[in-house]
Amino acid sequence: MNCDRGYFATDNPKTVHIMYQTNEPMTFDRLPEAVSKLIYEVGEMKSMLQDIADRDAQPEKKWMSVEDLIIYLPGKPARQTIYTWVWKKVIPYHKAGAKLQFLKSEIDAWIMGESFPVDDDETVRIPVKARPAKKGGQR
Repeated sequence: MNCDRGYFATDNPKTVHIMYQTNEPMTFDRLPEAVSKLIYEVGEMKSMLQDIADRDAQPEKKWMSVEDLIIYLPGKPARQTIYTWVWKKVIPYHKAGAKLQFLKSEIDAWIMGESFPVDDDETVRIPVKARPAKKGGQR
């Protein structure tokens, strides 16, 4: 006897019994039912694999701080430059309280020259160190 992956066959070439997760031999009359079940199960597996592929295809949101952005960007711009870009709304950014955050996927798109939405209601406070110095000294 030969048993492989749930299928069972006898040594006699004229007699073949196929079992699929049951102890009952597969008959010619039950073959359409078995094929239908297999087609259904293959469809279910394809659906599960597609769900996994879709989940894996969505990039994980990676947030960067100003320091992380300085390291990530080509040319390693100064901190003041980044705050100026934010103030002028040149670079995509988000705020978590008073802290600036940058989404890596948006920064990548910005580097490639793609446009990004700007929230006009958002105000950005630039730290005193990043503000341009007043000309003529203190008054």
